Amino acid sequence: MTTPFLILSGLFFAYAVYIATRCARSFGRPEDFLDGAREIPSWATIFAGTGVVVAGLGLPDHILLTSLYGLQYSHVAVGLVLVGLCGALVQKRIWLAARITGLGTIGDLMGEYFGSVALRLYLLAILFLFTIPFAAYGLGEIGQLVEAATGGSLRAGLVIWVTAFFLFLYAVIGGWRAVVYVVAGQSFLVLTLILFTGGFAGITFDGLALFTKGIATPAGILADQIPGVIQFTDGIGKQLPTGGLWTTVAILSFALSLIGIVLSPGFGFLGITSQTRKGFAFEQVWMTGGIAAGALLLIAPVIAAEIAAAAPAGLAGTPAAFAGLVARLGSMDQLLGIGLLMLLVAALQIGIAFFASSGASIVTIELVARYVLPELSPAGRKLAARIALAAIFAAIALTASFAPLSATVFSSLALSLAAQLLPAFLGLCWLPWVSRSAVLAGLVIGIIIVVFTEPFGLILFEGLFLDLPWGRWPLTIHSAGWGLVFNVAACLLVSLFTRGGEERDHRQRLHDEFEAGQRAEPGGRAIRTARWSLTLIWAFLALGPGAILGNSFFSRPIFTGGNVALGMPSLLVWQIFFWLIGVLILWWLAYRGRLSVIDALPQHRLALGSPRSPLQRLPTPGWIARWLGRVAER
Repeated sequence: MTTPFLILSGLFFAYAVYIATRCARSFGRPEDFLDGAREIPSWATIFAGTGVVVAGLGLPDHILLTSLYGLQYSHVAVGLVLVGLCGALVQKRIWLAARITGLGTIGDLMGEYFGSVALRLYLLAILFLFTIPFAAYGLGEIGQLVEAATGGSLRAGLVIWVTAFFLFLYAVIGGWRAVVYVVAGQSFLVLTLILFTGGFAGITFDGLALFTKGIATPAGILADQIPGVIQFTDGIGKQLPTGGLWTTVAILSFALSLIGIVLSPGFGFLGITSQTRKGFAFEQVWMTGGIAAGALLLIAPVIAAEIAAAAPAGLAGTPAAFAGLVARLGSMDQLLGIGLLMLLVAALQIGIAFFASSGASIVTIELVARYVLPELSPAGRKLAARIALAAIFAAIALTASFAPLSATVFSSLALSLAAQLLPAFLGLCWLPWVSRSAVLAGLVIGIIIVVFTEPFGLILFEGLFLDLPWGRWPLTIHSAGWGLVFNVAACLLVSLFTRGGEERDHRQRLHDEFEAGQRAEPGGRAIRTARWSLTLIWAFLALGPGAILGNSFFSRPIFTGGNVALGMPSLLVWQIFFWLIGVLILWWLAYRGRLSVIDALPQHRLALGSPRSPLQRLPTPGWIARWLGRVAER
């Protein structure tokens, strides 16, 4: 097992370095290293975007949680349709805004549009959470997976450092374009392997555990039912929910946290640097909402049931639980076991390489080139990006090796805090009456609530002061859901009093440019109303409280008066049914509603920065300029 795995891993890294070298030779300008000349092809955006969404969800964690909680957790895969919908709402307009204004990152766009330094700093903080702790958590998981699957012959610490070095090597050679190309290739590999693994298990195994015995969840957890709409518990760590954690409000609020992937600075950077005019819709509808959600919905429970059946006692829910299924597949053919291991490792490597590389590029563009050393030459910016890459990968490897608990605690904040940016994105893309004060007021309240419903805030407060009466995710509501409810309420309230004035005129200029260059939506107001009404009904039944009907709707339909033998749980049929309807609605919005279709390239150039914006007048500290100048000129 160890030798073939090392050979295949070596071949992958050789391929990645080859792609990076080809990309490096194609640079027209030194600064292309940072952003790929903002001409990332559509095919790369489509596959890379889908892979990053799956990596943001965490494929190994998704399978392990399904093996622990059964179909009640697997239901969150339907939430990828919501992720696709969020992408349809914001990606096209972010891309247009970047082309209209010439700005290169989400931080630049938000900072200039709202005229806010605080918002820019918040986006950098979110970038840090994805770049270091989130990536370090994934790197640590790779070490544990490989050590368990190889029986300890490859130690976790060694795997962490070797993996970090090779991911850094191809990123530092080829820059942003090479990382997107390699991530796109890995994403295709992940989607292929997960379909192959599920298909092979269905053909070869003598009766799949999912359909013969169900998912062997721990006692007290309902494997094939959602345990209620809501449970009035104090939260994880204080009180155990009856029948399992994943009530319908837990599923819906967790799905809301997943939109944090789309709203993260790195994902926004991928969209801005794309040359695509057609790729957004395809990636959102067919890849994320269609193939990725379908694969997780149909294949992940099959793999999870086999893991639950073979997991050694005490290892359920840990990366080591995969070792039993890897060994079982390996006993049939060694390459099959390695294929499952490569699937899990590749899914994690996507997130590490993508967030580390996007973080290095954004830090160089937003901090170094804009404030610290604005006169830095293009070659100096390229050097600065390479130094940032080295520092980031070193920090990731150190955190994964020596502070895995810190990586877990801080990474748990990333998605929920990124999701709090939803009002700001909607304001920039659609709602000019959303003011800077409203966005900041909502963000402050949302951040506080997220922090105090996640382990970081609970550990910090209870360690310094006294025990809180609630734990993590009280009332089975995810921290992203708690934060967004109060965030949006505060944003709307403050907007009532601040929606006009000079700031509104400043923001309106961008929205006028949006409307000037795009064709009107066909069908008029009636079609738009019908479309969004159907979307809300779908969300209520697929992810919201209406999903509780799926427990027995197909196996004990009220109109027959008896039970129906489906051969599979009623909840699984409900999930498949609303996944297909969700993809259809998403297609209607993205293509027919033209949310993701770009009709024409923007013709106007708009200087978005407000004359009163403090972002225009930040001086460069002299000692920083002198020190970095010496480094960059060498």
